[in-house]
Amino acid sequence: MRRVRAFFESRGVLEVETPVVSSAGGTDPQLDYFEVEGKRYLTTSPEFHMKRLLAAGFGDIFQITKSFRKDEFGAHHNNEFSMVEWYRVGMSQEQLMDEVEALVSEIFGKPIHARRTRWIDAFKNYAGVDPLAASDNDFVEACKSRNIPLPADTTDMSREDWWDYLMVFAVEPALAKNGPEFILDYPQSQAALAQTYVGEDGHTWARRFELFVEQVELCNGYTELTDAAEQRRRFQADLEIRKQMGKPLPTLDENFLAALESGMPACSGVALGLDRLFMLAMDKKEIKDVILFPSPVA
Repeated sequence: MRRVRAFFESRGVLEVETPVVSSAGGTDPQLDYFEVEGKRYLTTSPEFHMKRLLAAGFGDIFQITKSFRKDEFGAHHNNEFSMVEWYRVGMSQEQLMDEVEALVSEIFGKPIHARRTRWIDAFKNYAGVDPLAASDNDFVEACKSRNIPLPADTTDMSREDWWDYLMVFAVEPALAKNGPEFILDYPQSQAALAQTYVGEDGHTWARRFELFVEQVELCNGYTELTDAAEQRRRFQADLEIRKQMGKPLPTLDENFLAALESGMPACSGVALGLDRLFMLAMDKKEIKDVILFPSPVA
């Protein structure tokens, strides 16, 4: 932890502290949150509060904090975990990936060089399919050719379901064999809070990246969306998906949206799981090996 702090202090990035209990929750359909008394939520990340600080003129900031995600358990998951999240004003996504690489190298105690692969190329290279053009049968054949067990029921699998399935069973295992690798330029439907752009292929892509090391996803970063109206539209779309999934509907963070409306500077930001980083640096197999009181036994 001292080395993480020293890394940012040496680069002139200000440490901040924001609440872990919030009056509003994130809308991501894939994340479940803890609700506490009074319609308040344990934060799944400090993102919204930190962006309010950016809009208030704080400049480059970082935070080491606890985050909470309900029902997340496993070799690489704990429902209470440590992360470092930081934002760099005026920095491009490519420059931020360089900085992520530098931090990981600092903690590993040796240089880490990660290849950079577009999301669509990762599927073509490692799963053998074009994820945007493939038919259901193409996805089935991709599984069969790689001896990947098929889902129990493929009849209700959407294209995005297939993406998630092949990412876990084909792409991520291949990444583990090839050393550290950034996956970038995600499809528009997975943009979350990232800006998007139209590529030469005519498709819309998100300026988003993730770093994978030994089949472990370490971070999630964006060229940050600063358009309040577009962000509200995405939140509403998320809530509709959550409703269809039968999941609780959180209160929208109107303070965050108001901060975007007031003007947030162009920046890039990233959240990195410290427990996972330390697990890899210490050559441990499971996240519980670096958490003193892992859930659910805490």
